[in-house]
Amino acid sequence: MHVLASIARRTVSLMCGLIVLLAIAYGALIAAGYRPVAVYSGSMVPTLPVGSLAVDEHIQGNSVRVGDIVTFNDPYVRGRVVTHRVVAVFHTDHGLAYRTKGDANPARDPWTIQLPGRVGRVALQIPYVGYLLVYAQTREIRNVLLLLASTTVLVSVLRSIWRNPPRDEHDAPPTELTQA
Repeated sequence: MHVLASIARRTVSLMCGLIVLLAIAYGALIAAGYRPVAVYSGSMVPTLPVGSLAVDEHIQGNSVRVGDIVTFNDPYVRGRVVTHRVVAVFHTDHGLAYRTKGDANPARDPWTIQLPGRVGRVALQIPYVGYLLVYAQTREIRNVLLLLASTTVLVSVLRSIWRNPPRDEHDAPPTELTQA
């Protein structure tokens, strides 16, 4: 039983360390001006596989060129972002306009967009890490994480209560006095 407890403690310690490391890395990316974006669809396969994490660097919107992969707000679905490749840049009366296309899609996107002053351009992608972001945002996973955290706190509090209290002088057994 002692071996299982030791393995469990080490596993929990390793998982906690990994979670802390991931949180620090995520915070460092954001502090350095990058924006992680989870890839939900296969429209950019094989460049950005489903479940990967696209890490965007912020650049000026007018510096985007054909071939760049950019992340922008979907013009049709409020609150949704799209990460696609720029296939055409042209001048209009209102400034630069961009046409985009997913690498795996047979045709370009149905929209022509104008990018804001600053836009995210994909700097790198990390396979499978996007799944962590996607699943961490689900209610079930959040509930499991809260349950694990609260159980850990509860167990540590109960262990400290049930531990043998330290003996003080009044509880000590009498010692024999020896006469010299």
